[in-house]
Amino acid sequence: MPLTERGWISQLSVVLTGQVFSLMGSGIVQFAIIWWLNAAYPSQPSVLAIGTIMGVLPVILFSPLAGVIADKYNRKKVMIVADACIALVTLIFFLILPNDGSSSALLSKNTIYILLFLRAAGSAFHQPALEAAMPQIIPKEQLVRGAAITQMLRSGVSMLAPMLGAILYGMMQNLRFILLIDVATAAVAILSLLLIELPDLARSGQHQTGLRDYLHDLQLGYHYVFRWKGLRALIIMFALANFLLAPVLAMIAKVITVYFSGDASSYAFFEMALAVGLMLGSLSLSVWGGTQRKIVIVNAAQILCGLFIASIALIPATSFGLVLAAAAMIGISSAYVNSPVMAILQAHVDKAMLGRVMSVGSMLCSLAMPISLIIIGPLSDWMIANPDIGLMPVIWLPGLLSTLLGVICFFLPSLMQIETHVPDSVRPAAQDLFIEPLS
Repeated sequence: MPLTERGWISQLSVVLTGQVFSLMGSGIVQFAIIWWLNAAYPSQPSVLAIGTIMGVLPVILFSPLAGVIADKYNRKKVMIVADACIALVTLIFFLILPNDGSSSALLSKNTIYILLFLRAAGSAFHQPALEAAMPQIIPKEQLVRGAAITQMLRSGVSMLAPMLGAILYGMMQNLRFILLIDVATAAVAILSLLLIELPDLARSGQHQTGLRDYLHDLQLGYHYVFRWKGLRALIIMFALANFLLAPVLAMIAKVITVYFSGDASSYAFFEMALAVGLMLGSLSLSVWGGTQRKIVIVNAAQILCGLFIASIALIPATSFGLVLAAAAMIGISSAYVNSPVMAILQAHVDKAMLGRVMSVGSMLCSLAMPISLIIIGPLSDWMIANPDIGLMPVIWLPGLLSTLLGVICFFLPSLMQIETHVPDSVRPAAQDLFIEPLS
């Protein structure tokens, strides 16, 4: 059925309204958890690394299955079930934790690790379904703007969530009641999904549930990705970028505390500056729409992002305002990486394979992060114990390597041709499922 201008905007608005509430609740809880770990274990920065690993490990474990489910079942129902499971897990933790959730025996770091793992497991199924559903809602020619609008709203939430998280954590010093916010916002997200129509795109008889069927579908997804050199290069580039970014994101709270004498509000301002940058970058992309060759934007933005990350290591300890400026520029350049990459995938990957392709990408990117953090976790403990070295190498080294990655990508012909050349070798896999094209 043709998608009218008002039709797709209305559908997208309903979906994103629910997602804004859900992301806000998750962001508030995530901030509170990170700062609780940072405050409870001041001499163990590896705790932050482990917490980050527990947040991405389910994506590695469940992404292949999640991609198959997103392609074989109604994506709206998949998102509703995933949101409900996340809310249920959070509610269970609210019920079992004592009233004083500040430093009780039940609220140990291991309890927090379990909470992060289970919540991330729900997200592992939700995200591929949401991303694969976007081409069902947004016309192909509007995918860059749609991705930019989505990124802009997420950035706005990312800007507000740390501030609200810092305020609530400062007032309560208690994770227990902050968890309830996530439950309430998940309910709003579920309600918004109930208000829209997303057709089941798999033809009748496609809902096999046998192990052999799932393994066959996984095989199709991997073949699709790895037979297409340009797509393979794009996903590997994104995974390497995540590998390099993971230490920065995991250790920035500790860097702010140690080098810039910051507190929870300082970390919140950093997160807000990053989100403001993401929002501004996404806003400009939603208006502009990008160039015809989006991969050029991606590579150039990757170079700039790395330079702005590395620049943090050069800022004097008394100039935290410059750190916030760098964070904003990192956010802007990140928006010019993320939104065009998403638009490339949604526009050029066959819709029958999109869920699996998204999951393969998510799995590889998520796998890169814990590998990086496993390396940097023990290393950061050693660094902070040696003041002559300090933690700044985990900032400037990934930044410079990220810049080098962006430069290298300009010299990969298969990557530079991803928008103009779809090899015939991937088409048989895509034709295994029938998808009615959007008109």
